[in-house]
Amino acid sequence: MKKYIFYFTVISLLFFSLTTKANPVKDSVSMGQGYANDVWYSFENGVVASAERNTWDIGFYTNTWSAGVIINDGIGTELVTYGNGDTSSWNAIDTTGMAGWKRLYNSDTIWEDGAFNRNALGHPDYGWGIYNMVSHDVVGDSIYIVKLANGSYKKLWIERKNSTNNTFYFTVANLDGTNQFSETLDVSPYEEKLFVYYNLSIGMVIDREPAKDSWDLMFSRYMGIVFDNDGNPSNYVVVGVLNNVGTGANENHPVSPDFVEWYAQPMEFYKTVIGSDWKYFDMNTFSYSVTDSLVYFVQSLKGDIYKFVPISFSGMGEGKTVFSHELISMVNVSENIADAEIRIFPNPASDQVNIDLTGLATEKVTLEIYDLSGRLLLQQEQMNSANTLKFSVQEFKKGLYLLQVRTAEKVYSQQLIVK
Repeated sequence: MKKYIFYFTVISLLFFSLTTKANPVKDSVSMGQGYANDVWYSFENGVVASAERNTWDIGFYTNTWSAGVIINDGIGTELVTYGNGDTSSWNAIDTTGMAGWKRLYNSDTIWEDGAFNRNALGHPDYGWGIYNMVSHDVVGDSIYIVKLANGSYKKLWIERKNSTNNTFYFTVANLDGTNQFSETLDVSPYEEKLFVYYNLSIGMVIDREPAKDSWDLMFSRYMGIVFDNDGNPSNYVVVGVLNNVGTGANENHPVSPDFVEWYAQPMEFYKTVIGSDWKYFDMNTFSYSVTDSLVYFVQSLKGDIYKFVPISFSGMGEGKTVFSHELISMVNVSENIADAEIRIFPNPASDQVNIDLTGLATEKVTLEIYDLSGRLLLQQEQMNSANTLKFSVQEFKKGLYLLQVRTAEKVYSQQLIVK
């Protein structure tokens, strides 16, 4: 009898965590005419902030030990590395051959990997500069030519980043050397944000973002990778939905409207999981249509799982995206069956799982894995001599499981996702 009671408890807990959901909420985000604004959105609180897109030219990733620098590619800002010399050529820029110099783009997957970092060769080379292991500074070794959205050109030398103080030092001028100025940008006041921005024309810091822990998705215009009919990639300005750092998502297509199996695909943690290709321009109606039978699941910064379904897209007249979202699984519900004394990593997992048992004062433990039906899939007795258990999930189907560690005194439970 105890066995059946246990199975019922396992199934009930897992089922409850999977089916704890609210009614679908229909919402919309408007970027404005011509996609003029970036909009930051939270599933819990709706639109968090909106800011004009054309107020900045370059942006600095705020993490103290980051060298990430981006350009405003969504409004047409272009960047090339000066090809006729090194930093000693600053006072005598020769633009001969500039049309053939390789254009640099922000990464469409990693926020931190900006256009200024695309020449990076790996540590200690971060593209625009080299990391000094003694001073911990990144020292600039390249001159860049920036074509602004208004068609004018600037030369830019990021001379140094003092990593300890999180401060950038850079110099800007017209190509002929006029209107030259140097800037000391202390990033530390903006560390609660993802980026701090800068306008090269007026020499001003632009503070435009909400706190990075306040939003899940950003509706934006950015340079993405688009494939032609033959599968050839090219860089093209698109409008889409970007994931915050630490926000996961997966795409499911084709699926029925009532599809809720958020664990059917692994959560992916890069910025364009949703991206721009959920919509297309219909040449028959001369309007945008949304791909049919398409569902996204998004893991918010809190860890809650939301079903996200694009419904319509208006185009540049209003820049309006209509969508529905629905709470599928709450992190606080899942944590009801999670014990702090054990830690699973990685989770989700696809190969080997490690269980940290440092918090358990016991010599012998039994590991058990159950599927959603309560069926015992794995049982191992091990000595807790190394404070770590390891086991393989390569033979497990992707999905949600219950992991239990039994001791003589207690049973510890946590959810395990196999991707």
